[in-house]
Amino acid sequence: MKDTMTRLTVYPVWEYKKEEEALNKASAEGRQLVKGGCFHSVFRKDDSVRYIYQLDYCPTPDSKERYIECFNDAGWEFVNSTYNGWHYFRRPYTQDLAPEDLKIYSDKESLYAMENRWLGMITTFSVIYFIFSIIEFVCFLLSASNSMDYEQLFMCGFMFVMGITFFLGARSIKRSRAGKKPGFIPPFQIIFPIAILGLLLMAFL
Repeated sequence: MKDTMTRLTVYPVWEYKKEEEALNKASAEGRQLVKGGCFHSVFRKDDSVRYIYQLDYCPTPDSKERYIECFNDAGWEFVNSTYNGWHYFRRPYTQDLAPEDLKIYSDKESLYAMENRWLGMITTFSVIYFIFSIIEFVCFLLSASNSMDYEQLFMCGFMFVMGITFFLGARSIKRSRAGKKPGFIPPFQIIFPIAILGLLLMAFL
């Protein structure tokens, strides 16, 4: 087995906890994160250590050096940042770690404040997608060109599905906060690749 491996991963923002769980499971199996990313992550084989991983969203910290230092002071080692504002941290896992030491945010107020940084953004995206889906549908109805009809219909469907997915993703966070089940959300790991493939086919056909 190679010492370094790359794994393709697509986690929507509302599934950041699932990504943390996947990273923690990989670490327990001897795969330690080298670089986390939006579409792929790089791991190194190392059975000599086990980590607890946590993600934080902070797109524009006033001082990144000070931001990282605050986490270091709390016992969290900085791994890397992504272009869209996510930061990966870890700490060595031991069985005697207190429950509050397993999470970056041990209180709801701080956790909700972090989630609120992107919750409004994905809600806005859902509205934008819905608006564009309506525009594309109207264009489809008014179009006199059969060759354009199918492209506009596809774009209408794409925008609508993305809008409903982002809307349900935001709702799942709000339902979880209220102690309810998140409910059904279209699997983004399937929708996103299909959408990209469809857009590429439209561009070349």
